[in-house]
Amino acid sequence: MKSSPFLLFCLFLPAFTAAAELVTTCDIGGKISSRVDAIRDSRIADTYVYYLRQNGSVRPFFGDKDSSRGSSVQIACVGRKTRALVVTGEFTANFLQGFVLTRNPKSGVVERLDFAEKSRPAWLYLTPSETTIVVPTHGYGETNKKFIVYRHFVGSSAEPLVVPMDELPRQAGADVIKLGGHQSR
Repeated sequence: MKSSPFLLFCLFLPAFTAAAELVTTCDIGGKISSRVDAIRDSRIADTYVYYLRQNGSVRPFFGDKDSSRGSSVQIACVGRKTRALVVTGEFTANFLQGFVLTRNPKSGVVERLDFAEKSRPAWLYLTPSETTIVVPTHGYGETNKKFIVYRHFVGSSAEPLVVPMDELPRQAGADVIKLGGHQSR
């Protein structure tokens, strides 16, 4: 009998979901939101493989299981007017890797801002048109500036704009969230 990949997926999906552990649930967005679950599975020492579950589909954080195995992972659902999921941890890069998931208020599409730095981000700025993550450099890295700022413009499929700065970005109209108090998982 010849087995199809879909049949194998269906057979192993219940075992995956039974063994997987829900880490955080986040209703991303504002008045209208999209639920996203962060789950982990396949523990080895202090590492797990991390996944996102949304609309019934489950996918690894960074494209495949090997790239999504992490330690010292911090996951938080943050924001007041608009909610966002913020993830940082030690995955496969020589830096801390992370991403922010937000919901485009016009299209309803969940958008992602990826980053990798030597320090964890300290601030998240959310506006209807932009998601900005601010990472202190602490004197390490490729710049002598105090911060590295990653900017994602809502609705854009372009890579984020990465800007070294000595001052924090202006707060005009932004929901500014101080990060750092989220839990390690």
